[in-house]
Amino acid sequence: MRFHPCAAVIVGVCLTALPAVAQADVFNGRIAFSSFRTDPLGRTGDIFTMNADGTDLRQLTDNPADDAQSDWSPDGRDIAYRIRKPGFTINFEVARMTASGEGHERLTFTPDREASSQPSWFPDGSGILFRRSGSGGVSSIWQMGLFGEDPVLRFDPPRGQLYPSWSGDMTKVIFATVMSPTGDTDRAIQTLNSDGTGLTTLYDIPGAYDSAPAWSPDGTKVAFESNADVAGGNPDRDMEVWVMNADGTNPIQLTHNAIHDEGPAWSPDGVLLAYSSGADDGHVDIKVMTAAGVLVSQLTDYPGRDESPDWQAIPAPDTDRRCGDVVASGPGVHDVRAAGRGLSCDKALELAQRWAPADRPGNRPGKVEGFDSEVSDYGGALRVILTHRGNHGGDTGNDKLVAFLYQS
Repeated sequence: MRFHPCAAVIVGVCLTALPAVAQADVFNGRIAFSSFRTDPLGRTGDIFTMNADGTDLRQLTDNPADDAQSDWSPDGRDIAYRIRKPGFTINFEVARMTASGEGHERLTFTPDREASSQPSWFPDGSGILFRRSGSGGVSSIWQMGLFGEDPVLRFDPPRGQLYPSWSGDMTKVIFATVMSPTGDTDRAIQTLNSDGTGLTTLYDIPGAYDSAPAWSPDGTKVAFESNADVAGGNPDRDMEVWVMNADGTNPIQLTHNAIHDEGPAWSPDGVLLAYSSGADDGHVDIKVMTAAGVLVSQLTDYPGRDESPDWQAIPAPDTDRRCGDVVASGPGVHDVRAAGRGLSCDKALELAQRWAPADRPGNRPGKVEGFDSEVSDYGGALRVILTHRGNHGGDTGNDKLVAFLYQS
């Protein structure tokens, strides 16, 4: 083994009843995914985003060369993704764009007969991991700067690696490894320490396709896909979604059915999982379930392929109360949060509702009953922060704040 150091809110879910992990300082933003609905032959895909309840579908790429494998930046502002290598019918490169689908920029320039794909942002936003592969199934884990600068081989453990990503504290990298001597029929999930030591197999059922690992936001769990039949839990040997502890202990099969379930992605608050599900890997839609495996909803309904979801994390200010939604689903105010003495949840919900009446789209007030509003657009999800004007003068008795998402 060689180590190469670097060169220089869902319908029907009551937010007030969620466990403590939901108090994280992020909002659950939009879901990016790959869809083949723009190609009548179903051969090439584009990147789409939608609200977390499946509304407000937006197409971000329009490229006949096949765009896929979207990954949100930690600040929710940008997306890295895979494109077909320009001018070639095979192999791929990595690109990036803004959350609204602007500023498309190619990041990698891989030699002919090699490919760069499967990008994953560093949790601290300082770089991007990606898979670099060549002929014969040979692949390794590379990293680069935010705009493709200084690409360098970072990890090169035995066999071929797929879907690399850092743990939240960047002490470990996780990936799937091809274990079969020929072809790609047997995968395992492995980790390495940040210095390249300590190759550890977290999960490997011989002959099974154990793949697509995803760290939970708090770093304590790993969700993944597997077609293993363990103790008769998957007699059809189709792909199912699993979860295990970060050290590989206590693996639990979350989905139990005769259809194809793959590619889990955590919600930023760690409460939910989005995944692809359907009759087979060519006919899947995006669904959402709880981290315990309870189906919440199906977000897309397309006869072909809607796959590979990834959930946008939108930074939230420090608050101490979760107050729920003003509307159950669709356009409107979601995930209202509050902070400050004397500010009740009832009042926070009233202020949020006053900011966003249905008959005033596009003309939101800058001030609401003694609160100044700050609005930031994250590619369709608006983050709104209402700050009491007394806060600005250092009066701690008025340190009241209301924050929420507004879905277009």
